[in-house]
Amino acid sequence: MKPWWPRIIVKPRVRLSRPSFRMPTRPPDTVIFGIMFLAILFVLGGNIYTLVRTPPAIAGSQSGAPILIAPGIDQQLGMEGIVASVIILVGVAGLGLVYYASKYVFQPGYATRLMILGMIMAGVAFLIFSYLWNIKAGLL
Repeated sequence: MKPWWPRIIVKPRVRLSRPSFRMPTRPPDTVIFGIMFLAILFVLGGNIYTLVRTPPAIAGSQSGAPILIAPGIDQQLGMEGIVASVIILVGVAGLGLVYYASKYVFQPGYATRLMILGMIMAGVAFLIFSYLWNIKAGLL
């Protein structure tokens, strides 16, 4: 039996299905690692102490010059914690590059460059951290 409408019009064959409601999937491991890594950097930088103690946002000396690093190990400014976290991040990234270089055994030139860059980053982070500690401890 022929349909009464012209052949130009085609009847669509669409199957409508019910939407499925299920539990959301787990976030990717990289996202979980990134969040945990930032949380650890936040804690290692001393930012919990800064939040609890609520120090002044900007400290000044008697002459009115801003103090970026509070003298004494019993106090910390807000910017110090952020700077410490960034320095720790640079050091960990350097150590990560040294580890990552081990995957390029058959490309010794590339592996050597990665290892040198990683050692420089870790060494500079260590030297900056030592310098900041000496300022805080009053040795400089």
